[in-house]
This record gives sequence, structure tokens and C-alpha cells, in this order.
Amino acid sequence: MYFKYRIPKMKKSISLNDLNLFVNVVQAGSLTKASELLSIPMATISRRLTQLEESIGEHLLNRSTRSVSMTSLGQMYFDQCVNPLTECMMAVKHLNDTHYQLSGTIKVTAPINLTHKWLSNCIFSFMKQYPDIKIDLMVTNRIVDLTALSIDVAIRVGNLDDSNWVAKKLFFSKNILCASPKYLVSNSVPLHPVDLKNHRLICSNVSNGWKLQNTQTQELYIADMPFNFIVDDIQLMINASKQDLGICFVSEQFVHDEIQNGELIPILTEWVGIPRPVYVMVRDRCYIPNRVKIFKQYIEQYIKDENVNYQI
Repeated sequence: MYFKYRIPKMKKSISLNDLNLFVNVVQAGSLTKASELLSIPMATISRRLTQLEESIGEHLLNRSTRSVSMTSLGQMYFDQCVNPLTECMMAVKHLNDTHYQLSGTIKVTAPINLTHKWLSNCIFSFMKQYPDIKIDLMVTNRIVDLTALSIDVAIRVGNLDDSNWVAKKLFFSKNILCASPKYLVSNSVPLHPVDLKNHRLICSNVSNGWKLQNTQTQELYIADMPFNFIVDDIQLMINASKQDLGICFVSEQFVHDEIQNGELIPILTEWVGIPRPVYVMVRDRCYIPNRVKIFKQYIEQYIKDENVNYQI
């Protein structure tokens, strides 16, 4: 004689949350105890257990408010599910803790001179306040692939190409023309941008020339002419100008101290570069880890608190 075991027919997909509730009820020993431990009303527990059994197509528990006992199928489900579900819940808790706790690593990229000017001090201050957070900083003037490098926070200047990232404007960067007092004594002081062609010019990028705008008339002038010193580092440009080698065209905040102490003198002050926005960028607005969210907010507040010569 052969006995056939009837495999229960599942009517709909099983909820892992309800299955985990079933395991918790068995471990608690009663609906009342489970309700107290989980802070879930007994009526809700009963409803969800019934929902689970309906999904499976057979009873898993013989239950009353005071006690529960497993059916043979319930025992099978419990034995097979208790360890995987426990491991899964522990993994979820660990991942949630990682997401929300102020620890872990933040990968940051920023231009060289902005880093030297203020971001480095901002980061140092942040790390003192949040010692459990590590900063992995990539300082480069190159436009790197943020996603491929798993960057969490990027500081970018000018037009943005990473349209999928969330950008917050920090301030505007405006270039000005300046030179050393000795250079200006030895050479005629330019009265109009066209006069720049008679001067030694120091530049960081020759691709677009110098785009100048008159603050009074809004007239535009592109100084597209030969440069005497080309270098991909703003501080070296400033140093070259301080060494009387010519006129540089740099962001106002980078020469603030040199102008204050007389090492450099602004020229053609009514002609300035078109202001370029400086952004802090993060990958996602909704699912940003807490450490990254706090760091972004810290940068924004640092600019407001410490900056005295940026155009916000």
C-alpha cells in the first residue's frame, strides 16, 4: 500500500515579514507573549498568521491566546526558516546601522586649489568632531567619473555634466585680473582688456581664453591671445605673478590675502570673469547615508560660518 503526501497548494506569494512573525510567535510560546515582545496587537498578529497560512494553504499553528503548538507542516517551516530568517534580520540590522550611524568612510573629490583654500580645513574640523568617520579624499583638477570611482561627495566648479547627481550651490567664484606692484611699475597699466595683448600673461587654461565682463555696461570681451606661462595649478599662477612675471586671472578668493598685504594689485577692476557656481554634489537625495548627509551639511554650514569673501 502506498500513501501519497499531499503538497499544499500555495495561493499567493509568502510574506517574509509574516514568516518572521510566525518564527517569533513560536519562540515566544504564545500570542500574548509575542504581542508584548514585539509591541504588536494580538489581533494584528492573529490576522497576519492567518494571512500566512492562507498563502501556504495549510495551518502552521494550533493557537490560543495562552499557547501555541506547531502542526507538522509548521514544524517543517520553523526548522527550515528560523536560522536563515535570523541571519537575514541581523544582516538588515547591521546594514541599517551602517547607513544611519556616524561611522564608515566617505569618498570625496575636489579641485586642488579649493581644497588648499578652505576644504582641507573644513575636513580637518569635521574629522575632529566626528572621529569615527574616515575621509578618502581625491584632490584633482580632472573631471573624474564619480560613479565609477564610487565617490560619495564631489566639489565641482562651473557647468555640471553629472545630471543624475544632486547638486547644491555653495557660492560663486569670480575671477579678477591682478599683477605685482613691481610688474606694473615696469610696464604700462592696462586701461582696457585690449591692452592685455601688450603684456605678459599667466594662464591655467588656454582653450577658451579669458572671458571678461564689464560690471557697469555688461559688455563681454574675450582675451584670446598668447600666454607667456601656462600651468595647471592656480597657486603656481599666483606665485608667478608675485614674482613679477606677468598678469594673472584668478578667482578672487585665492588672492584675497595677497591683495590685502600688497603683494598683488587688482587691475581693470571693472572687468571681471563671469561668476561660476561652486557645487557640492551627492549621488542620491533620498537614500544618502547619514554620514554623507552630515558631511554635506557640515560643508554648507562651514561656508556660511567661515567664509568672508565669497559671493554666496
